[in-house]
Amino acid sequence: MKEKIIVNGSHYLQDSLQFKCWTPVRKRRQCFIKRLLKDYQKEIDSALAAAAIGLMFVLGTWCFLIQLAEY
Repeated sequence: MKEKIIVNGSHYLQDSLQFKCWTPVRKRRQCFIKRLLKDYQKEIDSALAAAAIGLMFVLGTWCFLIQLAEY
């Protein structure tokens, strides 16, 4: 039975790595902003949704007050 090892989340046969048939996949270093966006995606989406709902509420109130003033 051949022993398997894990390199960067992928399974490679140890014998194949010794013969250099496959090279380990190296992830490029992500830029700082992309990494932050990926890590905090849920919080960013929640904040944008809350801002959109708040903006709609303020605009609705503003339109209501303008209509009330014209009446």
